[in-house]
Amino acid sequence: MEFSSQQRVAAPRDFVFEQASDFTAFERQALRRGIEIERRGGPAPVGRAWSASVPVMGREREIAAEIIGFDAPQDYTVRGESSGLEIVVRVEAQPETTGESRLGLSVTLAPRSMPGRLVLQSLKLARGTLETRLAGRLEGYAREIEARWARRAG
Repeated sequence: MEFSSQQRVAAPRDFVFEQASDFTAFERQALRRGIEIERRGGPAPVGRAWSASVPVMGREREIAAEIIGFDAPQDYTVRGESSGLEIVVRVEAQPETTGESRLGLSVTLAPRSMPGRLVLQSLKLARGTLETRLAGRLEGYAREIEARWARRAG
């Protein structure tokens, strides 16, 4: 099962990718939301990994994630596992001819066990809501990047 969304961002691709790959900022954001997170691996992007305890669908879920591909300033891929699901997240930043960029996010979910199949089945029932939520979050994040660029270029 795959979810994806793209959003235009009024900022150069290099800046968009820099912001979208600021893993330290994502860690701080998770901690502010009360998510327990632990970083593993070195400073290089590929091989950096995390383990976290995240409330999902009313239950605490353990998530393990690792960066498996990093091609700056174009894209990166994170692979994770949780509750019998394999989760692959790909983030892309593409330049537009107008000087803007396009930020793309795709999330692929695949079951690895019977509990994973059950979780995936319940997610399929909520697919429309989840796609709308993903698009809204990506749009909000794109506006944040634009605001940071405006302050920096300012």
